[in-house]
Amino acid sequence: MKITNPYWARKRIAQLNTETDFQEINHLAFEVRYATPIFTHSLFSVAFARQAAVPSIAEVLYRGGKGGIITNARKRNNDTLLFFGEFFKHGNSEEGKKIAEQLNRIHAHFPITNEQNLYTLATLMCEPIRMSKFLTGRNLFNEKETRAVFLFWKMIGGMLHIHNFPADEHKAMSFYETFEKENFAYTEAGRQVVESLADEFATRWYPKWMKQWGRSVYFALFDDWLLNTFRLPKPPALLTLSVRWYLWFYLMVWVQLLPDPDERSIVDTFKEDYEGYHIRKVGTTQSDLGQTKQG
Repeated sequence: MKITNPYWARKRIAQLNTETDFQEINHLAFEVRYATPIFTHSLFSVAFARQAAVPSIAEVLYRGGKGGIITNARKRNNDTLLFFGEFFKHGNSEEGKKIAEQLNRIHAHFPITNEQNLYTLATLMCEPIRMSKFLTGRNLFNEKETRAVFLFWKMIGGMLHIHNFPADEHKAMSFYETFEKENFAYTEAGRQVVESLADEFATRWYPKWMKQWGRSVYFALFDDWLLNTFRLPKPPALLTLSVRWYLWFYLMVWVQLLPDPDERSIVDTFKEDYEGYHIRKVGTTQSDLGQTKQG
């Protein structure tokens, strides 16, 4: 169907009921309005780094240097993002439940506690909001969208057999922040995971000769606390300022004023490395979606 209203996604969100239509609201807000490939990958990669700042999670991801994020970071990240996109598309339909069970089978190979799972799920609920505040000074998502993201990932979490959810989006954010304060700590495993994430980000978006620049761009998205946790040096001040100013402009001006993009899915972006892509093939080789229900 041809889209004639330039702000069609925003109009549709305004018409939807948060308590029943949260899956569609998530798709429109997080896939259609904001999901340029590099921004999606950037947000995901920062959320992944925050998970690696938790020592017990870092050990599951690193696995003595044999974890998928170390041995084949691009595939590991693609796999996770593809699961995201499939959940956005299918929700708790029969197909969505099959995809959740596929992910449960992958995760069953790793020693993951419910509290760790709750935290990784909270990165999906809360990190877009935290990052929007970090980059712009305010939550870019309105109350309907903020509530919808909580309800969506709570639903997916139930399908992934995660329990003891916070009661609402406010308690989820409180849990997220408290868990990080109590658990963030340096480990060599976590540092190696983040180094691999930085390399993957740089090689995905920049030519070889700009790899170091790309790594610095990635680290410019870290707050000081995260940099200090991993004992990483601060990127050059001018580069950090430039990256954050650009993202402020993208989020506060570009996305707000320009027409909404046409329908799109993050699956279309991150399936490109897969010949004959089908979700059933994802995560079956060299992929430990392990700790991250970011994937």
